[in-house]
Amino acid sequence: MKKQHLLFILATCIAISTLFTSCKDDHDHDHDHDHENELITAVRLTFTNTANNTVRTFKWSQPAGPGTAITTDTITLPVDSTFNVSVVLLDESKSPAMDVTPEIRKYGEEHQFFYTSGTGRLVISNRDNDRKNMPLGLAFTAQTSANGSILGTLRCVLKHYTSAAPKSTDPQAGSTDADVTFPVKIQ
Repeated sequence: MKKQHLLFILATCIAISTLFTSCKDDHDHDHDHDHENELITAVRLTFTNTANNTVRTFKWSQPAGPGTAITTDTITLPVDSTFNVSVVLLDESKSPAMDVTPEIRKYGEEHQFFYTSGTGRLVISNRDNDRKNMPLGLAFTAQTSANGSILGTLRCVLKHYTSAAPKSTDPQAGSTDADVTFPVKIQ
């Protein structure tokens, strides 16, 4: 009987040990964040006018995920204005929608936004950096010129880096978490 009791205790200890080992997080978040890209189904840009604190929010959305219908707001901004812009990234395939922004900020040294204005009358300047003082791009400044109305675009590309493809200022490096284009109207 003692032998069966001892075998039972030994089997229980092995099972518990296996359980704790298998429940360990797959990512060593303090050192490396090498895993697949985030699912981002919505990008929300909030523009705050620095002159009068007027807030305007614009959203690109593909709630059912890649390959499905996209809705995009037109970014409409007044001429000769400066805006502080904040970015929120969502995974709306989940209910409720999951805000991916905190993870991107936490692992900023493995992410970077690149912004391309389709008009010379909208100038984008980065306002935030990761812990290694490299650009992140979850906050930026947008400045419109005073040269009258124009239509254009704003492309927002979020790159994802790993130890095999480290962060770089090259917009072609790394893989892509999000690549969205907003129509822009400056008037």
